Amino acid sequence: MSGPTQMGADAMANNRFPVWRLIQSELEAEIRSGLIGPGDQLPSESELAERFGVNRHTVRTALANLAIAGLARARRGRGVFVEDRPPEYRISRESRWSEIEREMNATPSGRLVGVSERPASAAVADMLAIGLGAPVLLVETVRGSTPALLIYSYHVFDRARFAGIDQAVARTGSYTEALAAFGVERFYRASTWIDCRMPRPREAEALSIPLDAPVLVMMYVDRDAGDRPILYGNAVIPNGSMVVRVDTL
Repeated sequence: MSGPTQMGADAMANNRFPVWRLIQSELEAEIRSGLIGPGDQLPSESELAERFGVNRHTVRTALANLAIAGLARARRGRGVFVEDRPPEYRISRESRWSEIEREMNATPSGRLVGVSERPASAAVADMLAIGLGAPVLLVETVRGSTPALLIYSYHVFDRARFAGIDQAVARTGSYTEALAAFGVERFYRASTWIDCRMPRPREAEALSIPLDAPVLVMMYVDRDAGDRPILYGNAVIPNGSMVVRVDTL
């Protein structure tokens, strides 16, 4: 290749973004999409410098930031290799956060960080099948299967049915066990929505991420065996710490 790629030329013509960041985004997209798989070796610094039409220092900066993101690791004398994929969370009727914990041989460690009471908004009232303005409990927790997988969660409950569930969560560290204490032995995932946003300050602090790092937000409604809504949840997940899988069969 005699000159810079189109991406390199565009980056140098438009200096709103550092060239190394654009190189990082190109490689990150290839890694996350599976075009470069776990354990695969990335091209050498020289090859990447030629591909993008930049010097090796610029490439080195991009590779260093891939390592910070947990996507690649340099092995002395061998090169840079793609790390293993993050744990996979499958969205299904039986979805549970405990699935990932079992996969990682981790012990549930939900920690209560806050509880508040508020009137149900129209959206929350609809999801929980309660009256508009009915009192609900907003329970906030940080759940950590491992240091690499922390989740900041918000769970909204009908206070009339689940008064005191925050205490059960604080005692057990598990929403499943807390619900069992209220007679909900079985429940299922009825709906899931996935979004992305910037973290709140308290979320960033609890998850040990910067305020400018986007987070995945998974919103869901769980119902009991009698098909009654039991909770509306929001799980805030650091970018790259989990892969979400949706099966249609």
